[in-house]
Amino acid sequence: MTILEALKKIKHLDRKIVKTSERISKWCSYIDTDGALYNAEDVRKMIQSVNDLIAERNFIRSRIHTTNILTPVTFRDRTMTIDELIILATLTIPASIDVQKLLRRKEKLYQHPKEAKVILQYDPTERDKEIDQLEDMLDEANALLDKINITTNLVD
Repeated sequence: MTILEALKKIKHLDRKIVKTSERISKWCSYIDTDGALYNAEDVRKMIQSVNDLIAERNFIRSRIHTTNILTPVTFRDRTMTIDELIILATLTIPASIDVQKLLRRKEKLYQHPKEAKVILQYDPTERDKEIDQLEDMLDEANALLDKINITTNLVD
């Protein structure tokens, strides 16, 4: 099973867990007006079903995590694990972009005398180039992650 197939399976299991949980909530206590639809044994079976689905989902997640930690990939001439690439794409690069975006003019000239001079502590052109480079790197990382999710089989 590839990582992508496992992620789809987890999504499917999540839907089944929600649906069965809603049925448990609905039928664990109700007012009987025309004959019981579910009895206590049915509710216990639904609870067991949800517990089994949760266990299966957790097992698949565990295999994904193991695969992400053990599988090396090459990104921009650097070898790292899938897990490190995920952290780079979801945390490191976006945080660096956010820092670069802090570099912008904030002063309000109408509060200062006309002879006041604006001093920029950064080069807007360099900031924009840095943001573009980081966004390109993020696009590359996401493209590689998409490819990895489609082609990498889970580690047992």
